[in-house]
Amino acid sequence: MGLKRKMAVLMSAVVIAPLVAAIMPAAPASAHGWITNPPSRQDQCATGVVRNCGGIQYEPQSVEAPKGARTCSGGSGFTILDNDNAGWRVTNIGSTASFTWRNTAPHRTLNWQYYVDGQLHQTISGNASQPPSTVTHTLTNLPSGRHKILSVWNIYDTANAFYACVDVNVGGTGGDPTTPPPTDPTTPPPGGDCAAAWSASAVYTGGASVSHQRRNWTARWWTQGEEPGTTGQWGVWQDKGAC
Repeated sequence: MGLKRKMAVLMSAVVIAPLVAAIMPAAPASAHGWITNPPSRQDQCATGVVRNCGGIQYEPQSVEAPKGARTCSGGSGFTILDNDNAGWRVTNIGSTASFTWRNTAPHRTLNWQYYVDGQLHQTISGNASQPPSTVTHTLTNLPSGRHKILSVWNIYDTANAFYACVDVNVGGTGGDPTTPPPTDPTTPPPGGDCAAAWSASAVYTGGASVSHQRRNWTARWWTQGEEPGTTGQWGVWQDKGAC
């Protein structure tokens, strides 16, 4: 290839590259998160309270879709979350209640919006900053009765948002749910057989069982190197009892 032809090709690349960058769609947000308390629909799938959820049970943090949706799935592929008859656990709360997001990859935040039965109830600014790994918001003046609360985490510098629905019964007194969650048939009885021992170097996916310090544990989602018993109530490892 002659020198003139090489120069022509190089100049064409210089001109075209910015045009390609301009028309390419925005990359998905690197942030991921979901509401763990009160347990959102995807959290109930991840912890086994509700069964047959499909892939969302392994990645409750991944309900990501373009901003502007008003559904629990946000228009993502996790459509099970839009089914109001899937047996979601309802949490009793007061007219003032706290909602906690767990963020596995924090990203700059525009705001959080909370909708009660489709109506915007409260907006909390993110100040274009990165949130910590857990964020708690306090909602006030919630209407009494049973409601579906949709929370939308709007990312600051992408076109996407994260979505989470929580089913609640606002009774004005708060406290824990009056009805305990269903018994998990996979929970081993006290003194039962121990699963294979946990390994810090092993990779575990959602539903994997291990034993550690004479207790059985089940992974809620993908994990590696997180020691069972150290991740807290809403962490990756769910305590299944002594073995």
